[in-house]
Amino acid sequence: MPVLLAATTTTAQADVESCMKAALEKQPGIVVKLEKKDERGVLLYEFDIVSTDGKEWDIECDAANGKIIEVEQEVANSDDPLFKAKAKISLEQAKKIALDAYPGEIVEIEYEIESNGDASYEFDIKIKDGSEVKLEVDATTGKIIEDKEIEIFQIGRE
Repeated sequence: MPVLLAATTTTAQADVESCMKAALEKQPGIVVKLEKKDERGVLLYEFDIVSTDGKEWDIECDAANGKIIEVEQEVANSDDPLFKAKAKISLEQAKKIALDAYPGEIVEIEYEIESNGDASYEFDIKIKDGSEVKLEVDATTGKIIEDKEIEIFQIGRE
């Protein structure tokens, strides 16, 4: 991971470093992806971490202060028992909800368990202007629970 940090500016390096340290303290493992995004005007770093037991975690850190603001467990698909226990909305229904809100092309789908145990579908949508928007649809209610996330950059696996 130090190579990734060397490619950033000195100011951003301190932000990334402190956030990565906080994320790994929250969930020890290997960072496999880093995203920087703007969520309603707040700059965040999101670390995808594979823990020592093989589970995958998405951990968001406020780039301004290095504080962890969200921890989600990523599961392989909607058949995962944790996800299935909560889901009442199908993937197809969630896709329609997401694309009605942000017309475009879905380029990535993740299945997540929120810190409170709720299940959600996360979509990366490439919109008309070529940028990517992230949003989450609650798998129980079908409500959009997070949106207006603009991806600034991503390093690591998809």
